[in-house]
Amino acid sequence: MPRLIPSVVAAGSVGSRPQPKIPATAALTLKPWTNVDAAFVVRAFSTPDIHRWHFRRYDTVPEAGEWIAAERAGWVEETCASWAVVTSGSDEPVGRVAVHLSLHDGCGEISYWVVPWARRQGFATHSTIAATRWAHELGLHRVQVEHSTENQVSGAVAIRAGFVREGIRRGANLHADGWHDMVLYSHLATDGPTELAE
Repeated sequence: MPRLIPSVVAAGSVGSRPQPKIPATAALTLKPWTNVDAAFVVRAFSTPDIHRWHFRRYDTVPEAGEWIAAERAGWVEETCASWAVVTSGSDEPVGRVAVHLSLHDGCGEISYWVVPWARRQGFATHSTIAATRWAHELGLHRVQVEHSTENQVSGAVAIRAGFVREGIRRGANLHADGWHDMVLYSHLATDGPTELAE
């Protein structure tokens, strides 16, 4: 059945190319996940607050390796662009940023986290800005962020990254402790470049 509206971003625009490294700041880079990151993934997901806002856990290096393989497959399948966040002079990640992709609709949704020992340095904010720029340069019109109303730290990152709060989706996500209201933010290509909000 033919579509009345053409794809905003053509299929093959992501998966047909190698996933790039993206500079976020002079001291911060987004890099594709590799198998050597598996031990870090286990450490990260053992952190109580990271664990709380995810739907699965990874207790062993083989389980983390499966997660990394799925993250890399998301690029090829054009469903998700996921990067490890690393600081200059180190290949050890300090966090993750990802853009969940809907190329046909021209939309993406960003998720992010940083491990506790690397927080309060702006890593999540700068990574979100870099990933949002990448998404708009790809051709996505709308990029959004969504988080539980109980996770106010994520909202502060979205605001500092230049996103606009739109409202609350009631009872939108089921977590281990029940249904959560979700706060929704967006950044449009027509909003101009993403920049750090003071």
